[in-house]
Amino acid sequence: MKKITEVYGQWIAKLDGRLLRYPKTLILTFLLLCGFSVYYTAKHLGIDADTTDILSKDLQFQKDRERFIKAFPQDDQAILVVVDARTPEQATRALDYLGAEFGRERQIKSVYIPGAGDFFERHGLLYLDLDKLEELAAKMTEAQPFIGTLSKDNSLKGLFNILEQAITAKTHELPVDLNPLLDKIGAAIQAVLDGKTYQLSWQQLMVGEHRDLSSTRRFILLKPHLNFEELMPAEKPLAAVRAVTAKAEQIFPGIDIRLTGEVVLEHDELATVTYSAEMASAFSFLLVFLSLLIGFRSVKLTLATLGVLTMGLMLTFGFAALAIGHLNIISVSFAALYIGIGDDYAVQVCMRYRELFRQNMPRGQALLEAVRKVAPPVTLCAITGATGFFAFLPTQYTGVSELGLIAGVGIFISLLITLIVLPAILKLFPPNSGPAKKSDDLFPDWVYLFPIRHATPVKWATALLTAAGLAVLTQARFDINPLNLRDPYSESVATFRELLKTQNTSPMTLTVLADSQDEALATAQRLMQLESVENAITIYDYIPSNQEAKLSIIDDLSLVMGLQLTAFPAPHRDSVENGMAALEKFRQAVGKHLKEKPDSELAATLRPLHRKVESLIAVLQAKSAPERKAMLDKLQFSLLDTLPDTMNTLLKGLNPGEVTIDTLPPDLAERWLGKDGVYRIMASPSKDLNDEKNLKAFIREVRQIAPHATDLPVIYLESGNAIVKAFQQALASAVAAIVIVLIFTQRNTKDALLILLPLTMTAVLTGASTVLMDNPFNFANIIVIPILFGLGVDAGINIMNRLRHPDREDSVLRTGTARGVVFSELTTMCSLVSMAFTPHLGLAGMGQLLSIGLLLSIICTLIVLPAFVSGEEGRIARG
Repeated sequence: MKKITEVYGQWIAKLDGRLLRYPKTLILTFLLLCGFSVYYTAKHLGIDADTTDILSKDLQFQKDRERFIKAFPQDDQAILVVVDARTPEQATRALDYLGAEFGRERQIKSVYIPGAGDFFERHGLLYLDLDKLEELAAKMTEAQPFIGTLSKDNSLKGLFNILEQAITAKTHELPVDLNPLLDKIGAAIQAVLDGKTYQLSWQQLMVGEHRDLSSTRRFILLKPHLNFEELMPAEKPLAAVRAVTAKAEQIFPGIDIRLTGEVVLEHDELATVTYSAEMASAFSFLLVFLSLLIGFRSVKLTLATLGVLTMGLMLTFGFAALAIGHLNIISVSFAALYIGIGDDYAVQVCMRYRELFRQNMPRGQALLEAVRKVAPPVTLCAITGATGFFAFLPTQYTGVSELGLIAGVGIFISLLITLIVLPAILKLFPPNSGPAKKSDDLFPDWVYLFPIRHATPVKWATALLTAAGLAVLTQARFDINPLNLRDPYSESVATFRELLKTQNTSPMTLTVLADSQDEALATAQRLMQLESVENAITIYDYIPSNQEAKLSIIDDLSLVMGLQLTAFPAPHRDSVENGMAALEKFRQAVGKHLKEKPDSELAATLRPLHRKVESLIAVLQAKSAPERKAMLDKLQFSLLDTLPDTMNTLLKGLNPGEVTIDTLPPDLAERWLGKDGVYRIMASPSKDLNDEKNLKAFIREVRQIAPHATDLPVIYLESGNAIVKAFQQALASAVAAIVIVLIFTQRNTKDALLILLPLTMTAVLTGASTVLMDNPFNFANIIVIPILFGLGVDAGINIMNRLRHPDREDSVLRTGTARGVVFSELTTMCSLVSMAFTPHLGLAGMGQLLSIGLLLSIICTLIVLPAFVSGEEGRIARG
C-alpha cells in the first residue's frame, strides 16, 4: 500500500497536469480574485488601536477595569495636557486661555482643569494648612498699608518708593520677606540689562511653595471625540489640540505644553506601528527579492516567486478583512511576517524544478515531478507552520490570536497559490537553466560532509550548548511595561516617564472602589499605612479640615483688608522722568543703608543689587528717550505684572463659604462619587514606578487590602501575566500538535523526535539570547518561540524527507532541498530583519528575536540533524 504522502503528491501532480492545460485562464482567474480581495480590503479592513482589546474581556482584571470605567467614565481615553510655566500666575493665565479655547473646540467632548475655576479661587485659602493660613494672614495684616499705597500708585515709582522706605526704616510693611524680594528685583534688573525676559511671582513670594496655590506645573484633562471607523481615531482631535497649544505657546512665551495620556500614547504607538509595519513590509519585499535573486540566480524564478507571494498577500488581506475586519497593534505586523514565510514553499518547488531540469528531464515532466515530490513535505510544513500560529487561537491573548488566525490561514493560502498558480507561471515563463556545474557549489567538499564525518563531536556540542542554554534560560524575564515597547523619544512617552518619577503627579495610580462612605474612609486609612503608598485620596479629602477656625481667620483678615478694595488695579505706565527719579532715589537709599549698616541682614543682598541699579541707571542715561522708556516699561512689567493677579485671587478668597460634598464643583465630585453611590479611592505611589520592582511592590501591597484594585499598573502587570500564560499554553499546544502531526505523517517516532531535536535546541538558544542580549520577553516578542516551532520544523521536515529518500548526491547539504531550506529560511530572516530596525521597539524586538531564531534554526537543522541521523543509522547518510 502506498504511503499517504505519495498518494497525495501524485494527486496534486495530476491536478496540476489538468490545470496546466489552461495556464492563462488559471492565472487570470486568480488575478481577478486578488483584485476583488484588494477592493474588499480597502473597504472593510481597519485598525483597532485600543490596546485593551488585545486581551480577552473575560479576564478578571479586565472586568475590574470595566466596572471602574462604568462608574467613572470621565477620564477614560483622555488626553493629558501638561503645562509648565515660569510662574504660577503665568500658568494660571495659560490654563484660562487653554480652557476657553478647548471648550470651543468641536473635537473635544469635555474639559477638566484640576484645581481651577471659581470654586477654588473663592475657597482656595481653606485648603492651606492652618499654620500656613495664619502665617499668610499675619503677612497680609502687616502689609495692609503697602497694599493700600501700591493700589493707589501701582507703578515702578510706587514700588521703589515703598522699597526705599522699607530698607531705610527699622521695620517694613511688606507682605513678603525683604531679602527674597530684593534678590528677585536684582534678577529682574539683570534681565533688562541682558535683554532677556523675567517675571517676578508675587504669588510665590506671598503664599510660598504650597503646591495647590503656587504650582508652576498644571494639568488639563480633555475627553476627545474618537472615531474608531478611521485608521487613526485620535488624529483629528490631537491635531485640533496641538493647534491650540501651539498658539498658546506663542501668546505666553516661556510656557511649555506637552501632551500625554492614554489617547496620545496609543495614537503615537499606532502611528509608529503603522509606519514600522509599512517600512518593514517594503524593506522585506526588497530584501526577499535580493535574496531570491542571489539564491536562484534567475530573474524569472525570482519574479515567479514574488508573483505568487504578492497574490497570496492580497488574498490574505482579504481574508483578514472578511474574518476579523480589523488589524490590531500586533497583527498589523503579519504582512512583514507573510512576506518572509510565504515564499518558502515556492522556493522549494523552484529549487527542485531546476534540479530535475538540470538532470536533463523535459521541462513539463520536471515541473510536474517537482510538484509531486515537493507537495507532501511542503504541505506538512504548512500544517506545522500554521500550527505555531493557530496555537494562540484558544488563548486569551486576543491580539496574537487574531495574528495567529490571519497568519495561519495565510500559510495555507500561500501553499495553495504555490501548488496551483506557480506551476502555471513557470510553464508560461520557463526559466533559462543549463546543466549543473561543479562551480555551483559555494563551499569546499569538507563543508558539505562536516556534520556526517564529525557526527560525534557535533552530538557532544549539541548536548553542551543545549545544557548551557537551559542554564541561562532560567534567568529569562518578562518585561511587563508596555512603555518599553514605544519610542522613548516621543513627547508622550518622555512626558509620561517624567511624571512617573514624581509622587504627586504620577499617572500610574491605583483605584479602589467602595460602596459606602465608611468603607471608603476605612480603606483609604489602611492604604495610607502602606510603605509603597504616598497618599490615598477620596472625595472627603476635598473637604478642608478645621474649616471653622480657618473661616474665622479669613473673616478677621477681610475686616483688616477692608472690602472697599474689590479689585487690585493693573500697573500704569509712568513718565520716564518719574521712573528715573525713583531708581535714583532707590539707589541712594540702598547706598545709605550699606554705608550706615554694612553688617545688617540685608547687606549681603543689597551689595549686588546696588551694583545692578547703578549699571541700569548708567545704561538708561546712555539711551535715547524711546529706548529708555521701553527698558523702564520692561522692568515694570517684570516686577509688577503678576501682582494684580495675586492680589485679586487673595481678595476673592476673603469671602469663602463652608465646603461640603454638596458644594463641591460637579466636575470634581463626579470623579470621586459615582451616580450609583460608588466611591473612588485613588492610591498614589511613593516611589518611581519606572522601576519594575517598585511597580510590583505597589500593586502587591495595595491588592492585599483591595484585591480588585485597578488602573494602569494592574493592567500592565495582569496583562503580562495573561500573556505569559497564553505563551505557555500556545507553546504546549504547538509542540503537542506538531509532535502528533510528525508521528502521524512520518510513521516513525524516531524520525519525528529527530526532527524536533534541532528545533528544541533552537528554541532553548533563542530564549537564552534574550538574557545574553538583555532583550527580555515582552508583549510582542513572546510569541516568537511558538512561531519558531511552527516555522522551524519546516526545515527539519524537508531535510529528513531528503535524507530518507536519497537521489544521487553524496551529501544532503549539496542537494537542491538543502539549498531550498537555506534560501527559504534566509528570505524569511531577511524579511524579519527589516522589522528589527523599525522605530517601534516591540516590532523591532520581535524581528530581532525571530531573526536570531531562524539563523539558529538553519545552523541546527543543517548540522545537528544530519549528524544525529547518521549516528542513528550507523552509516554515512547519503543524499
